[in-house]
Amino acid sequence: MRKKSGHFWLNLFACFLIPAYTLLFAGSVEWFGTNFSVIAVTGPDHYRGFLYWGLLAGSYFFVMLIRLSFRLPALWQRITVRLLALSAVLSLSYALAIPYLPQYFPKYAALHVVLAAGASVLLMLALQLIVLIFRRRDPDRWAGPLRFCLFMAVGCAVLFLIPMMVSTALEVFFTISAALLARWVWLLQEF
Repeated sequence: MRKKSGHFWLNLFACFLIPAYTLLFAGSVEWFGTNFSVIAVTGPDHYRGFLYWGLLAGSYFFVMLIRLSFRLPALWQRITVRLLALSAVLSLSYALAIPYLPQYFPKYAALHVVLAAGASVLLMLALQLIVLIFRRRDPDRWAGPLRFCLFMAVGCAVLFLIPMMVSTALEVFFTISAALLARWVWLLQEF
């Protein structure tokens, strides 16, 4: 019964709440001409929505990575994943706290970009490390998540190269696919 309850919450967050809120926050703006940081500074309600999105996504990824780290066989692996998770969440938190206003605060805007990008990179490093560790035990079973990581990297590269910037389309793609990847990894390692 407990496992079914856990799957309910996992599915609710990964398959519904995060994708729905991400798409709602992105709205109907020009997906290749703007990004979440620019949307956030267009008004107090948008900034509040940006904070809620960050809290929702950041909490989900932090909990998933910490829970997955307990399943890793070696102490150094558990510590590494936890440090990556903590660093990713701290980077995201600081990026959320620093408004993106390049015309008024160019140095803070640059720091915001570095922290936001860093959070995504650290998250993907943690997920990739977990997949690679589990793959050593059972290469066939973990081939799918490994291919999905490659798909995400290619998808992010293409979505970056189209407008030559971090766009709403890239942020939506990354957030939803990373949430689904974390869910997939959790379900695979559970059985």
